[in-house]
Amino acid sequence: MLNLSTLQTYLTQLLSPTDTIHTALLLTPEGAIVSFASLGSAASGSGSSQRQRSKDEIWILAGLSAEVWAETRSEDGVEKGMGMAESELGRIVVVPVDDASPESQDEREPLLLLAVNGGAEADWKTMCAKAKKLGAYLAPSVNKHRGAIEASPLNRTPAKSRTRSTTTSPGRVLR
Repeated sequence: MLNLSTLQTYLTQLLSPTDTIHTALLLTPEGAIVSFASLGSAASGSGSSQRQRSKDEIWILAGLSAEVWAETRSEDGVEKGMGMAESELGRIVVVPVDDASPESQDEREPLLLLAVNGGAEADWKTMCAKAKKLGAYLAPSVNKHRGAIEASPLNRTPAKSRTRSTTTSPGRVLR
C-alpha cells in the first residue's frame, strides 16, 4: 500500500551528497507534487553547504520536471521513456513510474513521474540508475490503482500526452 511517509522514505534514499543528488520528487505528468525529499544538511568535508530547497523551488522543479518529461522523453539521443535536461536548478532526470514496456508507454500516459535533481557535477548514469530502480519498484503498487483512477469522475480528460506542439512550445530545453 502506498502512503506518504513511506514514499518520502523511498525518495530520501535516493539522495546522496557524494553523488550530488539533492532532490527527488514524485509528481503527476501535469506537474502536481505527490511527495518530495530534499537534502538539507551541510556537505561534510567539501566546504560548501547545501540548504534545503524552499517550497517555491520545489514547485518550480516540479513544473520544470513535467516539461522535461513532455519535451524530451522520446527524442533521439535520450534513452527511450526518460526525460533529461540541464537547467539553472542543476541536472534533472525524469522517469515514469510505470511497469509497461517503453513501446507501450507511448500508448498511455504514466500515472506518476519520478524526478531526480542533482548538481551540475552529478553523474547522469547514477541519476538514471537510481531513478529507474525506484520507479520500477513503485510501479506495481501505483499501477494496480490505474483502473480506479482512470474511471474516476475527476479524470474526465482523454488520456493523451501533454507534449506541446512546436508552435506553442516556448523553446527547447537545454541539455
